[in-house]
Amino acid sequence: MNTLLHRYRAQLPHTYAGPDLIVLQPQGPTAPSSGKVPRGRRDGLPAHIGSLAQRAYWALLSQRRDQSIVTLGRSGAGKTTCCEQILEHLVGLAGSVDGRVSVEKIRATFTVLRAFGSVSTGHSRGATRFAMVMSLDFNATGRVTAAQLQTMLLEKSRVARQPEGEGNFEVFSQMLAGLDLDLRTELYLNQMADSSSFGMGTWSKPEDKQRAAAAFAQLQGAMETLGISESEQRAIWRVLVAIYHLGAAGACKVGRKQFMRFEWANHAAEALGCEYEELNTATFKHHLRQIIEQVTAGPSRRGPEDEETSSGLKMTGVECVEGMASGLYQEVFAAVVSLINRSFSSHHLSMASIMVVDSPGFQNPRHQGKDRAATFEELCHNYAHERLQLLFYQRTFVSTLERYREEGVPVPFDLPETSPGTTVAVVDQSPSQVHLPAREGAEDTRGLFWVLDEEVRVEGSSDAVVLGRLCASFEKKGAGAEETSALRSCEQPLQCEIAHQLGHDPVRYDLTGWLHRAKPNLSALDAPQVLLQSKREELRGLFQARAKLSPVCRAIAGLEGTSQQAQQRSCAVRRTFASSFAAVKRKAPCSQIKLQMDALISVIRRSQLHFIHCLVPSPAVESRGGQGSPTPPQPGGDKPGAGGSPPLDIPALRVQLAGSYILEALRLHRAGYADHMGLTQFRRRFQALDPLLTKKLMSAPEGVDERKAVAELLQTLDLEKRAVAVGHSQVSRASPHAQHPSSLVTLTLHPTVTQVLP
Repeated sequence: MNTLLHRYRAQLPHTYAGPDLIVLQPQGPTAPSSGKVPRGRRDGLPAHIGSLAQRAYWALLSQRRDQSIVTLGRSGAGKTTCCEQILEHLVGLAGSVDGRVSVEKIRATFTVLRAFGSVSTGHSRGATRFAMVMSLDFNATGRVTAAQLQTMLLEKSRVARQPEGEGNFEVFSQMLAGLDLDLRTELYLNQMADSSSFGMGTWSKPEDKQRAAAAFAQLQGAMETLGISESEQRAIWRVLVAIYHLGAAGACKVGRKQFMRFEWANHAAEALGCEYEELNTATFKHHLRQIIEQVTAGPSRRGPEDEETSSGLKMTGVECVEGMASGLYQEVFAAVVSLINRSFSSHHLSMASIMVVDSPGFQNPRHQGKDRAATFEELCHNYAHERLQLLFYQRTFVSTLERYREEGVPVPFDLPETSPGTTVAVVDQSPSQVHLPAREGAEDTRGLFWVLDEEVRVEGSSDAVVLGRLCASFEKKGAGAEETSALRSCEQPLQCEIAHQLGHDPVRYDLTGWLHRAKPNLSALDAPQVLLQSKREELRGLFQARAKLSPVCRAIAGLEGTSQQAQQRSCAVRRTFASSFAAVKRKAPCSQIKLQMDALISVIRRSQLHFIHCLVPSPAVESRGGQGSPTPPQPGGDKPGAGGSPPLDIPALRVQLAGSYILEALRLHRAGYADHMGLTQFRRRFQALDPLLTKKLMSAPEGVDERKAVAELLQTLDLEKRAVAVGHSQVSRASPHAQHPSSLVTLTLHPTVTQVLP
């Protein structure tokens, strides 16, 4: 904490924590020296985003192995900014083979993604509401050959519903403020609707509208940089305008399901290039069409998914309109991702990839000073963050200690008892994972997603039943239960608290209406057909490529790709969707969320992982969106005015450090061994330092005893026993920052640097 405090005062937001990096995102500009990273050097680099990127780059070249850089932290902590800096640094460092991947295109990509995928919240003006994997492919010479963007977990319901005090996707505000006059006239935007159920087209101040118009001009410039033609842009604007008109049309809340305002619904149909009756049928009459299709197909061809979709809760007219709007936005977002990938695609051969992972991050309404409970969408984002935290736990502790045990290397460190897997199980634990002891009324323990999927098909079920089943499985009662329980029911009706961040930052959720959220929205499923059957050629051409995808893969955008590395990543996603136990309920929204996270983890799991922990340093940073009010500094916090930086919120930092196992990871790094290498590889690389041993091995008539040869080499080098440990198949080097006498001896295990430094 003292190190973080002093570096933050000196406007140095980056700090090493063992092999990983901590970033305290500053509110103002950083010091000029904080952005300088010497290129060409591989060791002794200062703590910086660029240093971590270079470390991953040199590891890719030396090991011929994929690398992944994963950002973790709260929402609004600057994770997306870190990802953009990493990609820009890598492209600037390595260069591109034919110029298809450039720094300008990377910046343009993030400009487009921020417009289509970020919203304004209480702690950030541009909070990301989707997860992404941006991959850079490299050839054997270390140059970039291609790039690929894959996105998942898009919060598409944000189009129709936003929490109080938060906004819609930024692209709607930008488009409605900056669209040219001719297209506004053609799409009936000369006169804005008096009211829109989607909360679009409203600006609190005139300068906000001016900023939105300027941002739209910047968005159009970024799309031109990425090679998106004017006709393709017009097709995108048409779909977005149609969504706006759907919000203005609304739906009747009583009586038959139909649009409330016929005129605006007709405008939406014209923007989409279809007849009003076609849009009305796709939005409200899908049950009738499904019944006709089932009768025509016969009972023998009716699958379990059709039974799931036709049974259970019925949708209201409002839910039908919201589903059509969210389905249209998911398709246009995926089309934008495809156009970005088209700009980066290449047929050059590649050797390995560096994948940069960004997600919305951990969210808690208490961080914004709000008393409301968290929503279902916030649960999904928190679940994704816990899955990535679990990956960090497995890489840092489980895999490392298991390797030490296999090699017979003693390390004085015990595996932490508490794991993020406990919280993950509350959400997605499948019935086959854990079996309770046999007793009366006992059943397999099921997570929240599975309970919702089951109860949504039960006639007469309710949200209270879902909460009751969840509490019966995971809530621990009795002495000491509050400290160990991952779930706790609240006094408020239909509310519970889940112990996120290893129990250090619990979140209260309101389950009201969640059973309706777990029902597949048939209007959203019919949205792609509306676009594919459009009379406008530019719309059909934009969405035709998506028609070839199976319905189960439609939630993930960016599966296309021409390079070998891109095809391997897409195959990993498809295998996950085909083999997962959750795939039996492919249309269920909860199963879709789990499948998308399984796909994300499967893409990066086999690579070498590097983690960046982005921490929120002070209340001022949390409130930089302009909507939340900064909380007063806590006792014992940093004093304002030191070094020109806002005061640090020490209690909040302690919660973030404790909830992410950063300190435990640093202790293991210092107690263990930072680098490891195979015995044969070590001997061949360093035997030149011992000419006698080299001559002896060359004259040996039989095979080399690698373990004995390495022992002789280390004895010749006169290294402390604690500095280097010889295992059954590997040589491990202690961390140069470890707190023991042998830390003064540094043995560099880099392939091109062979030396012993006193």
